[in-house]
Amino acid sequence: MDYITEVDERGEAALYDDGGEFGEVYVFLINAASEDRLLAVAARIADLPGVPAGVYAVVTDDEAEEFGIGRRVDLS
Repeated sequence: MDYITEVDERGEAALYDDGGEFGEVYVFLINAASEDRLLAVAARIADLPGVPAGVYAVVTDDEAEEFGIGRRVDLS
């Protein structure tokens, strides 16, 4: 969470709300940047110490029919 807050403060991407559990995964919502930048930020988060294997991003938008619907991008 500290790293994501730093990313937000630097203006690289915005943290949308705090992270939380969604089913069996923990979710952070980041936005306010291009898709390439958001995926780069997500990849850096996936590489942080203590982050378990299997991290992925879901590329979506605010018009998705349901939360979590979108293109899955494996990050680790």
